Amino acid sequence: MQLSFLIAKALLEGDFASHFASIPSAVEDPEPVVLRQGKFERASRIEGEERGTVAVTVLVVREVDATAEADANACERWIRRFGWERHAENGSWRICGLDTTAPAFKERDSSGRFVWQFDVNLTVVRSI
Repeated sequence: MQLSFLIAKALLEGDFASHFASIPSAVEDPEPVVLRQGKFERASRIEGEERGTVAVTVLVVREVDATAEADANACERWIRRFGWERHAENGSWRICGLDTTAPAFKERDSSGRFVWQFDVNLTVVRSI
């Protein structure tokens, strides 16, 4: 299950590139956007499908704090306003609801870059 792939596709349409599962070294990519998908938490189950939630954490890594904050806000705004109807399915998974948290400063990484993060909380249906 890679629902984070759907978030990555949406970010690519908004010209936010460089998606990784973990923060790469500054040599590999000095300013990446990193997606980390959490586990599926089932809320209900009926014949043929189950519904639940999955959180995808978005980390925006930049050299300058103000740029990291601005880009994290722009990414979150893009995801929140994105038209999900045409991109809501990935295999047996379908996004049926989406909410985001406000971006916040997380840390400075080992390279001294600023990391801002927000969560994309997905309500999903899985065919079984």
